[in-house]
Amino acid sequence: MERSCDVIIANPCGRTGETVAASLERGGIRTLIIEGPSARKDPSGYLRALHKAVAETGAEMIIPVFFPEVLAAHREDFPGITIALDSAEKLELLDNKISACGLAAQLGIPQPRIFGSPDEVKSYPVVFRRPSGQGGDSVYFPRSRRALENLLRTAPEGIITAYMEGDDISVDALRWDGFFHAAAYKVLEPKGKGVSRRRVSIEAPELVEQVRRLLDHVDYKGVCGVDFRDSFFLECNPRFSGGLESAIASGFDIPMLLYRLAHGGRPDPDAISFTPGVVTGNI
Repeated sequence: MERSCDVIIANPCGRTGETVAASLERGGIRTLIIEGPSARKDPSGYLRALHKAVAETGAEMIIPVFFPEVLAAHREDFPGITIALDSAEKLELLDNKISACGLAAQLGIPQPRIFGSPDEVKSYPVVFRRPSGQGGDSVYFPRSRRALENLLRTAPEGIITAYMEGDDISVDALRWDGFFHAAAYKVLEPKGKGVSRRRVSIEAPELVEQVRRLLDHVDYKGVCGVDFRDSFFLECNPRFSGGLESAIASGFDIPMLLYRLAHGGRPDPDAISFTPGVVTGNI
């Protein structure tokens, strides 16, 4: 069968998937975006749609933008197809807010104070995170003990941390075998919660080094966005971040590099240029 596309992009989440596709297309890689079904809401339908797309296009690679753990857990169902992901177990380890904070603590990476129960909280608001979620849908800012206890009834395994003012900074990283590179951006809008809409690329070597240590510690392989409040670790997102276009605009073309690495390429991280001060997103 003649191949009609090279890479299938699944669960694109709007602009982020379009950014991945545009990056690959600029490099001459033909892409097909599969909008649905949702990997989270209908995993069986999602996998069937991928099988159908592979059969119809002859694609050689699948790159999921969101909910990558579903495909990672079923990679054996796609023989001969390159799945540019690490294992479902490592994705869960980094994505889970509780286990990610535990890893940061093991490595001595600074993070806001973690409270074991409402009894330890002396002032509000605090931050409450469910173990999993995307785009800020698992993060809450209870302003009273009663509000916090109500949240704990719905998610007893949630994590409670001190609320901190400061700048939201994200580090987008790509680690694959011996390759590692990362770039940081500061979120300009919105402040505090939700997918970033406007960002500026910044130099943050100390945060990049912390991300390197974290990903090295679990021997992670793939893309990952790590969020900080100033210099304090908040969470990991082992997938493309909503601020991907910021990394690309600053000189770090993550999707194209991922494609090359997954095909056995050996790009030189020192050859990647970085431009701070690049503003991306909607004004």
